[in-house]
Amino acid sequence: MGLGLLFPVLLLAMGVYVLFGAIKGSGRLFTMENFKDDSRDKAKKYLRILYFALAAIMLLMAVVNGLQSALFSNKLTYYKITDAYKDTFPELIEDGTLSYTATESASGGYSCMGGASSGQEVTYGPYSADNEKMELQEISAFINKAYSLYKDDQTKFPVTSGGMMSCMGGSVDYSKYYAQTDLLDDADNPVYPESDADREKGHVVYVSAFGSVRSDANDGSFASKLYGAVSMKLLSVLNYVLLGLAIVGLIGLFLVTRKYTDKEKLKKAREQQVRGPSMPSGAFEFDDEEKNPDQSKK
Repeated sequence: MGLGLLFPVLLLAMGVYVLFGAIKGSGRLFTMENFKDDSRDKAKKYLRILYFALAAIMLLMAVVNGLQSALFSNKLTYYKITDAYKDTFPELIEDGTLSYTATESASGGYSCMGGASSGQEVTYGPYSADNEKMELQEISAFINKAYSLYKDDQTKFPVTSGGMMSCMGGSVDYSKYYAQTDLLDDADNPVYPESDADREKGHVVYVSAFGSVRSDANDGSFASKLYGAVSMKLLSVLNYVLLGLAIVGLIGLFLVTRKYTDKEKLKKAREQQVRGPSMPSGAFEFDDEEKNPDQSKK
């Protein structure tokens, strides 16, 4: 399970727990030892209403957050090598292509981004140097081949505070050798913006966590229908609205509890907690040694 779905699952579990407690009308949610004796029924009625409302809010929040994580967590991202790469490493590009053979390490995988690997020798490519729709694996092959040959040349790979594709503990900056974008034009070509006008030409495409369906697919699949029914903006607004309602519900619980709490009972309970449990008055009283039966006859 991805971390993005962990919060919705927790919300769902909490919502089910509160709903079950509200239906049952008893349990830890309805601890009323310190409530006024003549107001317990009325307080319980208000508490059940509030718990039903909070349960509904949490369940809705779980659905909204789950949809956000499943539909809008992953953007379609493309990469390309820059002119700086072509000018700095022309010998690595043969007939407009590049291939890279390397032994995968057990810790780092084939790319600077890390990943599991088998330790076997693997060949990547050939990749076109003019390809503007590279995946992470492809751009990593270009960067890794250059780094494996020139890692000791700090004019080509200066030591800096790090970059997105940094290796070696995040001390090398590769940013001038690659570009990335999550913007696509209407022809599905990547847009690498250099100005605000360029950014307006592109739009973001999301990929669903289930089925890997694109947000612009319109293929009639379930995920595609969800993309058509909800938007990122709508889910964000719903999240804020539901969060506000949850806060109102919690404030309502506080006010009801405060209104129907017997202050004297509460004071005694707190004093008891401070003193700790008291022992019976005769707990440390022991009888003298058992009388000798012969002495009792005297």
